[in-house]
Amino acid sequence: MYHLNQFCNIIFELRKERGWTQTMLAEKLGIAPQSISKWECGIGYPDVTLFPLIAELFGVDIGVLFGQSKGENERMDHGNEKKFVFEPLHRVEFIVGNECDIRVTEKEGETARLEINGDNSFIEFLGIENNSGILRINVKNPTGSDTKWLPYDRGNYNKRNIITLHTGKEHCQIYVINYLDLNCYESAIDDHISQWIFMKERL
Repeated sequence: MYHLNQFCNIIFELRKERGWTQTMLAEKLGIAPQSISKWECGIGYPDVTLFPLIAELFGVDIGVLFGQSKGENERMDHGNEKKFVFEPLHRVEFIVGNECDIRVTEKEGETARLEINGDNSFIEFLGIENNSGILRINVKNPTGSDTKWLPYDRGNYNKRNIITLHTGKEHCQIYVINYLDLNCYESAIDDHISQWIFMKERL
């Protein structure tokens, strides 16, 4: 059975996964930001006519808004994969403390898109924050060390951890900070695509 008090958590999680502020979501729905705040505090709920629009906006089945689990075809979280859609970005900051490959495409588009593929710990310890077109991606070290990278349990996942970002703007400021003892290999594939590979040399 659906309980309305679930909706506050559902709408909050959907909004955060997209990196949208309450104001951004309100603008997309054509309502006041205070309405979103009330929904997420559990003291108000959308008009029934808004539910189909909300589901379409987040790209989920309407049942998800009523507490159903996301289906296998949903875009948001497939265990080892997460996808996000943002407004076009003008600044991106990567703070890297784990092995991964990062590829950034700077081209004009209606939206920015972020795709993350990796082991469970890589995804669990990943921090993503979008604030008015400034996206911060914190690739945290699963071992908790602030000085050196150490091997950790990746489960059965043996592929590279990959972050793929399309900025939605042709000229976006990109900052990449390596805060551990990882080796970083940087290259430009063409005028619009750059990549960084973070690896720890094995002895």
